[in-house]
Amino acid sequence: MNARVIIRPAVKEDQEAISRLRVEALPETREGGYSQGQRVHWAASGPTAPTQQMLNEGCVLVATCGPSMIACNGLDLDRQEIVGLFVSPAYQSQGLGRRMVVSTERLAIQYGLTQLRVQALKPEVGFYQACGYKPLTGNKSIVDHHATLQFVPMHRSFSQRQTRYSWRIANLLKHIGIPEDYGVKRRLKLQPECRELATIEVTDQGREHMLKPDAALAWYRMRNAADDEGVTLQVASAFRSVGYQVSIIERKLHAGQPLEEILRVSAAPGYSEHHTGRALDITCPGFKPFEAFFENSAAFEWLTGSAANFGFSLSYPRNNYHQIAYEPWHWLYRP
Repeated sequence: MNARVIIRPAVKEDQEAISRLRVEALPETREGGYSQGQRVHWAASGPTAPTQQMLNEGCVLVATCGPSMIACNGLDLDRQEIVGLFVSPAYQSQGLGRRMVVSTERLAIQYGLTQLRVQALKPEVGFYQACGYKPLTGNKSIVDHHATLQFVPMHRSFSQRQTRYSWRIANLLKHIGIPEDYGVKRRLKLQPECRELATIEVTDQGREHMLKPDAALAWYRMRNAADDEGVTLQVASAFRSVGYQVSIIERKLHAGQPLEEILRVSAAPGYSEHHTGRALDITCPGFKPFEAFFENSAAFEWLTGSAANFGFSLSYPRNNYHQIAYEPWHWLYRP
């Protein structure tokens, strides 16, 4: 592999290439695998509903080398399972499969998982054992009667790879009473706490609004562009530390609000995009901050049409799968 191999989340435009790769890498009939007819059918059928969901959630990873897609893999969050690892025959036995497994485990850790399963084809058991997976005792092999394939359930725990930050967040969630599977259920990743911040504004009360330096520059450009068009954008909130997010939730709990209601409008500590220094809550004159009525403002209309030009996007639209209430004011800088 002379050219650089890049592993990244798949996007919808990758679907056709993923289908081709999976068929190319399927076990052939002589190995007790899929028949040629089944291979053709799979190529024509497109992604299944679970695969499409993983794709939408950013849980399908692909490896590319130049213009070619050479590997793919998926993380089923509900089953806590690696699914659909395929490597192009030309790139097999070169360490790429293991890199894909490790990348999937890193993704799982971001959701707070400490273990994964895999249904390994019998010829792949040795590969997964080399990756640290062990057959689950007491589980029989699963037979796919449509393809004469046998799968061996395997499992690996990687709790030792948790970072100090992830342990800290896990303990905070436990203290507050937030279930440990919060990240998986809400499809929210752990968000790193930014340490390099630039002040973008100081309120009349002396509170500093801060962002990561590159996000701060993008905010200035966006705010100035809006101002040139007669639209005023104001900051309601920017960086929040994990500790500050804890104080928000504890204050609401002490006021008698149910935890589930709080988590509808506030992400759990460790999972808030505000920790990254790239998230902004935006308001404008004449509108109260943090209210859905902001969607009726000229500022929101401008943001909807122009924010993407500056790298900002709306994180929580209506009916989002994070189960967080609609927040037309919350925008994230994604460079």
